[in-house]
Amino acid sequence: MANAFSERVARLNSNAGKTYQEMASDCDFKRSVTWWNKVRWNEIENPPEPGLFPYLAKALEVPQRRVAEMVAEQWCGVRPDDTVPEHLRTLLSVLREVDETDLSVMLEMAKAMYRKRVTGLERDQLSAKLLTAYVEGSEGPLTLEQLRFLRRPELYAIKNNPSVEVEPDAQAMLDALPDSGQG
Repeated sequence: MANAFSERVARLNSNAGKTYQEMASDCDFKRSVTWWNKVRWNEIENPPEPGLFPYLAKALEVPQRRVAEMVAEQWCGVRPDDTVPEHLRTLLSVLREVDETDLSVMLEMAKAMYRKRVTGLERDQLSAKLLTAYVEGSEGPLTLEQLRFLRRPELYAIKNNPSVEVEPDAQAMLDALPDSGQG
């Protein structure tokens, strides 16, 4: 069973840069900085009382119901719904509180985001095929002019493929790209 509560604290602290002092302040100091630190490292054996859930929800930036679910999972070994992936549980807690008249809007938004993702994946697959054809159809090394028509993902693909030949000025442009590989 996962330590959902502690993992949420760790995520806020590491990824969002929220300090234990800020968490303590957000919960009106119903829990100390030391308590938040110990929770982060799974050193708290007893679960917080339900009366603290509204304060903890504010500090953890999740709905109160999600706090109850995380406490149940971490300290009682009970998961609210094993079919819902962890990364969607906070969203599901928020959606439970949406007015029924707004659910159709939320559904359309989710469908639009899904279509955007699918379209992006399809575009990237086609892009990879076109890039292969582009490189294979080229006579000699790729020129700077040819590279100017490519998007960043294709440029990174060429930069990271030692078998693709490019002219020196084109190589200089590729070398100038950041090493992250994220366009």
